[in-house]
Amino acid sequence: CCCLFAYVQFIMFTSALRKMSTLGTRGYKVAVMGASGGIGQPLALLLKLDNRVTELSLFDVVRTPGVAADISHCCTPAKVTGHVGMEEVGNALNGCKVVVIPAGVPRKPGMTRDDLFNTNASIVQ
Repeated sequence: CCCLFAYVQFIMFTSALRKMSTLGTRGYKVAVMGASGGIGQPLALLLKLDNRVTELSLFDVVRTPGVAADISHCCTPAKVTGHVGMEEVGNALNGCKVVVIPAGVPRKPGMTRDDLFNTNASIVQ
């Protein structure tokens, strides 16, 4: 399920890049906000494999440097950087053309969809 969701986000991302390709830019810096989670990690891997991504900025509140190190081992020219903690959010977003936000809390037993939305909306704010 998580990999399928990451793949769907990746398809949406590639569609957005196709639309942006008329801007004349050959490569894009992309930020993944929530990169160390169950959706963010496979999504970052898919983005690293896209030849239109020249720089991949990974951000999360925990474990991001390790995820960035793992993703950077993929044999593509895209540069990968890891940013951890709220004090690094500005550095993670600096110069990005595309920002993908798979961050959030998974739905817990007894939690309504409204509760989940409100909890995750506060994370994005």
